[in-house]
Amino acid sequence: MSIQPTHKGSRLFALDLARLMAMLMMMQGHTLDALVNPQLMDFGTFPWNIWQFMRGLTAPIFLIVSGTVHVFAMKRNEQGAMSEETRKRRMRWAWIIMLWGYLLVFPANRLIDLPFAEAHAWSYAFQVNILHMTAITLMAVVWLSSKTYSVKSLGRRSGMIAASIFLLAPIMHSIHWFDYLPEFFAGFLSPERGSLFPLFPTSGFMFLGVAFGSYLHGLSEEQRNTFMKKTIFLVGISAIAIGIGIYQSTFHFARILEYLNPGSMIMRTGIIILFIGLCSYLSALLKRFEKRLVFFSSKSLHIYILHLVLLYGTPWFPSVGRIFMHEASLEIGAISAMLIVTLTPGLIALEQYVRENLYYAHATIKYTLAVMLAYALIV
Repeated sequence: MSIQPTHKGSRLFALDLARLMAMLMMMQGHTLDALVNPQLMDFGTFPWNIWQFMRGLTAPIFLIVSGTVHVFAMKRNEQGAMSEETRKRRMRWAWIIMLWGYLLVFPANRLIDLPFAEAHAWSYAFQVNILHMTAITLMAVVWLSSKTYSVKSLGRRSGMIAASIFLLAPIMHSIHWFDYLPEFFAGFLSPERGSLFPLFPTSGFMFLGVAFGSYLHGLSEEQRNTFMKKTIFLVGISAIAIGIGIYQSTFHFARILEYLNPGSMIMRTGIIILFIGLCSYLSALLKRFEKRLVFFSSKSLHIYILHLVLLYGTPWFPSVGRIFMHEASLEIGAISAMLIVTLTPGLIALEQYVRENLYYAHATIKYTLAVMLAYALIV
C-alpha cells in the first residue's frame, strides 16, 4: 500500500522556528521563576507584567505549532487513511511522554514504597503538567487522524473540537470534579488541586494547530508562502480584535475570568499567529542554520524534559532549582537561565553526535538509561 507524499517543501521552517523559540522562552521562564527571589519580580509592573504574559503564551505556541506540524508529518495511504506505521509511532511517543510526566513527579523512592507514600506526595503526582496534557491530547489527535480519510476532514473536525473545548472551559471549571471522580482523573479536568494544564482549555490549542495545519496543507507552496508573508498578519490582527470584543462582553456580563474566557483564547491565538508570521520573516534570515534549528525543534520535548532534570532534578536527586529555590538575585538568575538555555540543547546535540559517530551508541545509551531507571525504581 503506497503512501501519498506531502507537498514538496511542505515543512515550513517558520513553524519549527516558532516552536524552538517557545521552548527557549519556556526554559528561561522556568529558571528565573525557580531561582529568583519573588520579591525582586513585581508582576504588576513593567517589564515583569510583559514577561509574565509572554510566559503564558509559550505553552499555547508549542501546542499550536505541534498540532500544525503533525498534519505535515502525517502519512496517509491510497484510501486516505492514516498509515498504521505513523499511528503506532505517534501513540508510542505519546505513551513515552506520559511516562516521563509521571516519572518526574514519582511519589516514592522505589516501587515497593508506593503503598507507603504520603497523601501530599500522591496529590503532587496527580497534578497535571504539560507532559501529561500533551500526551493525552496527542493520543486524541492520533485517534481523530485515524478516523478521518482526508486532511480537510481532519482540519474541520479539529477546529470544531477546539472551539468546543474553549467554549466549555468555564463550565468544566465550575464543576468540582474531585467530588465525582478519583483524584487521578479529576486532575485532568480541574486546577483545583494544583494542575497547571487541565485539558480544558489547554488541549484546545493543539486541536486548533491541527486545523491551522490542515488549512496550510491544502494550499500550494506559492499560496502558503503568500499566506505566511502577508495574510497571516491580517488573520492575527482580526483574531485579536474579535477576542478582545468577546472577552470584554463576557467578562463584564458573565464574569468569566481571563484564563478561562473564550475571548482570551481567541486573543492569544491571534498573538500566536502574529508571532508565527514574524518567524516566517526571521526564518529567511536564519536560512543557513535551518537544518540545525529544525533538528532542535524536532527534539523540543526532549529538550523540555532534559531542562527539567537539569533545573529541578528528579525524585531521586535534587538540582539547583530545588536546592536554591527563590534565593537568587536577578543577576544570578539571568546567568543560570543562559546556562540552562545553552547547556540543554548542547547536550541534545552531543547525544546526537555520539549516536551518529559511535557504533552501537544509540542502543548503549538507551539501555543504559533503562538500567539506571530500573535501579532507581527497584533498589
